[in-house]
Amino acid sequence: MDFKITETAKKELSKIDSQLLLQLEFDRGSCDVVNNIYEIKVINNREFGPNEKLIKGDGFDFLVNKNFEDVYENQLVIDYVNGSFVFKNKNQIFNNKIGITYVK
Repeated sequence: MDFKITETAKKELSKIDSQLLLQLEFDRGSCDVVNNIYEIKVINNREFGPNEKLIKGDGFDFLVNKNFEDVYENQLVIDYVNGSFVFKNKNQIFNNKIGITYVK
């Protein structure tokens, strides 16, 4: 997967304790396939479930659903603009109001 994180997003993500895990989890109640991640969850490190895997992007690890790459057509850029994370690729913006939620 072509997975990039912009410098502004890296700056925000680096504020999170590296012992915690970043999770991008689909909202299963959403009808829109690519716009159904509304938050970056920060969770305690744990074993992965059978439908999860770890992907790496510019020095950050994210716990994602196994079909994550297919949904984003194998390309995702995470940016940070005006206080929110933005998920996009070269063709479109998927979601431009993604926040961080700490789940413990």
